Amino acid sequence: MPANVETMFSAVETPWHRLGVVTDSALTSSEAIVQAGLDWTVSVRPLVTFSSEGGGQTEGNFIDVPDNYATVRDSDESVLGVVGKRYEPIQNLECFSFLDNVLDDYSAKYETAGALDNGRIIWVLLNLGKNVVVGDDVTVPYLLMTNSHDGSTSIKALTTPIRVVCQNTLSLALGNYKSSFSFRHTQNVRGRIEQARNSLELSYNYIDGFQEEVERLIDQQVTDDQFKTLVDTIMPVTEVNDDETNLQLVARQRQAQEDIIQKFRTPEFSEHKETAWAGLNAMSNYELWDAPVRNEEREVRIAKKTIQQNQTPNTNILHRLLIGQRYENI
Repeated sequence: MPANVETMFSAVETPWHRLGVVTDSALTSSEAIVQAGLDWTVSVRPLVTFSSEGGGQTEGNFIDVPDNYATVRDSDESVLGVVGKRYEPIQNLECFSFLDNVLDDYSAKYETAGALDNGRIIWVLLNLGKNVVVGDDVTVPYLLMTNSHDGSTSIKALTTPIRVVCQNTLSLALGNYKSSFSFRHTQNVRGRIEQARNSLELSYNYIDGFQEEVERLIDQQVTDDQFKTLVDTIMPVTEVNDDETNLQLVARQRQAQEDIIQKFRTPEFSEHKETAWAGLNAMSNYELWDAPVRNEEREVRIAKKTIQQNQTPNTNILHRLLIGQRYENI
């Protein structure tokens, strides 16, 4: 298991981005918490430091840090973060219970859950049970619920489609279709979660919009030269000079362009050749699985970028350019 991943469970044989532990069946929220090792609570405690005036680091020589508090995991006294006075911890059980409503109302199932960065970030992933199918090409939409215990992010619920054949995450911006909700850790956050329960139907509306957009991308023809121009626009090659560092950078940039173009020329399904859908997946595949990754396991990086809604920025730019190109041809 990657070092930055604390605990996980998965109810399928292929966990999310190869993170997780396989289980035999989908679980209830309380069972999921135990399976994922998330059956712990967080408390907010006053933040203190030692006075520099006599006594040294001894009991009774503390001074309070105003308006700052530590979030602490109660089970092992681990400090997870420093937060402000308005922060209110939302326990793991509350986040999971929020998702139980989806299981009751729809055919969604728990698939993966776990913690990143020693428990600072937790997530649960549900298969929404409504696949996007175009010919033999299948994309599985998920609902990703995330929470942080260090104040780094809001509570989020994200609709996250994953294409089965290549495990690409394709969170496309689709005009009026809302794909995410977020709530700050403030005192009225529980009321917002109640409201968001009623908004989860928007995830299913997003799936309908996603299906329509996939069909449009498959119908949209893109020639090899057009795709090369798009790639060069998004990922331009630096101007060459005689500096050795510059030459190495230019070589890497050119190789990246060539890798993406080659993926475009050889899509997973031959009927998608020279289509906008092939181009979008070529770029996404490169960003997710081939682009250089520093100081982190690739799967952990994908998980974090997905939570930040910034896993494939160049793919998002390409999608906007393809939409513009589509309207130019009408």
